Amino acid sequence: MSNLIIQQGNILGSITSPLFVSSETMASFSSEEVNEENYIIKHLVSDGETLSQISEKYNISIATILLANELTNSKIYPGQELLILPIDGILHMVDNGETVDALAKKYSAKKGEILSYNGLSDDGEIYIGDIIIIPNGVMPKQTVPTTYVATVETAIPNSYFISPTKGTITQRSHYSYTSGGVSYYTAVDIANSIGTPIVAAAGGTVQIVKNVWPYGNYITISHPNGVITLYAHLNAFAKGITPGATVYQGQIIGYMGNTGRCISLGGNGSHLHFETRGTSNPLRSYSIGTAVSY
Repeated sequence: MSNLIIQQGNILGSITSPLFVSSETMASFSSEEVNEENYIIKHLVSDGETLSQISEKYNISIATILLANELTNSKIYPGQELLILPIDGILHMVDNGETVDALAKKYSAKKGEILSYNGLSDDGEIYIGDIIIIPNGVMPKQTVPTTYVATVETAIPNSYFISPTKGTITQRSHYSYTSGGVSYYTAVDIANSIGTPIVAAAGGTVQIVKNVWPYGNYITISHPNGVITLYAHLNAFAKGITPGATVYQGQIIGYMGNTGRCISLGGNGSHLHFETRGTSNPLRSYSIGTAVSY
């Protein structure tokens, strides 16, 4: 099965399940008429439009729209881009060690529906970073959202990292990812012009170099102390940055951009989404508007 992402009636590109989004497919536009019923839609909010109206238009629940777009309330604004799933459920990025069986159990969904909807083989083979739709999935009940606090084993001094780019902090600690039913809030956004260099916050080994929604072009680096850093929405990757490559602290690994899901409130939305996995983000204490530099 092949899926399409459609924006306002125009095909953005064909995506073979699991739902990878590449720079090539995102740049492929067409005016071909298609039946939008079974495809992911990128909807641009118009003036005066409400989430309820969008929900009715696409016959999809408000809860599904909120989850797919990481929204905490129904407040939306003109020009905002929303990802609309073709069915009620969950849009999930595969984490380390996850299986279709585990995801079906986690989201109270049916394994067969997950396999069928995403065009997966009967063995349910999935990989880290894959994006799949969980039809009729339900988010597991959680306690109060948890902000990750480093344990003694993973704690590091702030001096271990340097700022991964030059720019201005536009969003402090916010949602990064969910693992084991717990949501982590270790991401910080730093804005600057498209093409601004992005550097490794510390030395380590490159793990992932790919393009996938909602990160766009992104890189992960594994560091000797067990911490992983992630750099998203890049415009381009630096030469030689491939999985398995060794990088040193301060080495240019890519360039700032607005690929993936970037909200733009005037301007082009160019920024770096920088998150840490295994410790608190060393930039989380800085207030919005703070200028940072490596």
